[in-house]
Amino acid sequence: MKTFALLIALLAHTITAAATDDERYAATYSEFKVKPHQVALILLHGKWGAPPAPLVTEFKDQRFHVISPSMPWARDRYYDVPHETGLKALNEIVKAARADGYQRVIMGGQSFGANGALAYASAYGDIDGLILLAPGHNPDIDRNYQPRLVSIAKEAISLGKPETPISFTDYNDGSRTQTFEARADVFVSFFGEDSLANMALSARRVKTPIPTIVFMGNGDYVTRQGSHYFFDRLPKPPLSRYTVSSASHRGVPKASFEETLTWIKEVIRQSIHRHITFRQMTADGTVVSS
Repeated sequence: MKTFALLIALLAHTITAAATDDERYAATYSEFKVKPHQVALILLHGKWGAPPAPLVTEFKDQRFHVISPSMPWARDRYYDVPHETGLKALNEIVKAARADGYQRVIMGGQSFGANGALAYASAYGDIDGLILLAPGHNPDIDRNYQPRLVSIAKEAISLGKPETPISFTDYNDGSRTQTFEARADVFVSFFGEDSLANMALSARRVKTPIPTIVFMGNGDYVTRQGSHYFFDRLPKPPLSRYTVSSASHRGVPKASFEETLTWIKEVIRQSIHRHITFRQMTADGTVVSS
């Protein structure tokens, strides 16, 4: 943490030094202080996985504070609660990180974890960056599109029986399958074509311009849909970026780590710069926030 705090302090110092000729903002720059708790990373594991998510160790080695929770699609949970409940638990983690003093919270994940991070952004929008690594699980376009079962589950819910068990086949990368049973309301929340698991719809629902970096798996089905499938539907702050990786689905996180690390540092640098630049002096010299 000390090393990372020093890096942030150096970045802030660089910004301050570059602005010394601008007398208008001199007082504002001099008062800006970087807190020790600068950034928290929340990284989500993929389908049938478990914490720690990919890249947790690598980011911890860089002195980041990393949180890697168990999600409802974990191998020891198998869709035990609705998607919305899992996202609400993430919101509690985000709020706790803010309360602990972390000024910026960046969320990301691999495969279903990336899908979940995007769904979180669409539901809450209170994070400062998104890292989407080989996003997967697409109930609207690929093997997990199961409209017949979704209709049965929705009928059960409409009859006041959300606890009705739904047996279904779940598909994962590498042609892996497993058969599960979940409550009707849980099943719909993850497999409904109009659910938060639909990345195209989630992207449309994101209202906050959150910097987003995407690395698509070279051979993934969703990659063949192109950037317009979900990325082009997102608000586009300047640091948002979409890349098709040459790595396999499960190889994307490791192959993209260095570029992701550089991107995070730039997000931090830009956010510090905005914090300083957006502060203005009124006519009587009082410093206010715009």
